[in-house]
Amino acid sequence: METIKIDVKGLDCPIPLLEAKKELQKAEKGQIVEIEFTCPEATRSLPSYAQKNGHKVLIFDKLSSGGWKIVIEK
Repeated sequence: METIKIDVKGLDCPIPLLEAKKELQKAEKGQIVEIEFTCPEATRSLPSYAQKNGHKVLIFDKLSSGGWKIVIEK
């Protein structure tokens, strides 16, 4: 399975969460979704959404270039 990559850097919330939801709904079980974002609110909303929906957060890092990256397994 191919990793789904989403780049929403520079876009305000709730766009990162909406894009993550859309791609996770299309993803197969076990597929990886990687999201890069700059919206500070998404540092809470993305992990919370993943946990509430039974997805696993594999990586959650602050990027040296600014923003964050979260990697979620469906």
